[in-house]
Amino acid sequence: MEKRLSNFTLFLFDMDGTLVKFKLDFEHLKKVTRKILENKGIYLEVKGSLIETLKQLRPVFSEEAEYIEFVQKIEKIIVDHEIEASEKAEAFPQSIELLKILKSQGKNIGIITRNSKTACMKTLEISGLMEYMDVIVTREDVEKVKPDPEHVELAIRNLNKKAEETVVIGDHKYDIASGKRAGCFTIGILSGVSSEELLNEADLIVSSLDEIISFL
Repeated sequence: MEKRLSNFTLFLFDMDGTLVKFKLDFEHLKKVTRKILENKGIYLEVKGSLIETLKQLRPVFSEEAEYIEFVQKIEKIIVDHEIEASEKAEAFPQSIELLKILKSQGKNIGIITRNSKTACMKTLEISGLMEYMDVIVTREDVEKVKPDPEHVELAIRNLNKKAEETVVIGDHKYDIASGKRAGCFTIGILSGVSSEELLNEADLIVSSLDEIISFL
């Protein structure tokens, strides 16, 4: 494994729960969304990703304009919440050490996140990670977010790399699925929201960034 990791040239990281301690209250956002829907006489359980749920809600609105207005309202609430959380963002202790080592070895580094661009940039600046980034792909840069491979494929394309020389690292099953579908080597990290069972499709599972450092 040590030799195999050293042969990769591009390392793409999820941000929240992977490189950064970043706490979004997803249940709060879903509760707000349900309340707005109920005020319109629409009773619907919001399950899974809120971003995907918004895309699936078009049929419950009789008018396109009403649906667009609703989506814009929810998106603003989400972005405002992300920006507020980004003000308190803090890199994990080993994040900068790992990124420094990768840079010293001539590796390219990128972020692939479902967060908004504004919140992502603020998070990276506040946590001190921005200077290490060669590419940043947020939800506003793609048509389909993770677990679709578009985040990963766009990052690879922007740096003129290949999937077989790319590692995708994340704490969520969506990160792993996105990387696998793009044809990359994947590392699941147990520093965020997921258990080892949820990350079982990853090529490698580690408990912390320290373990990744040990493979370099």
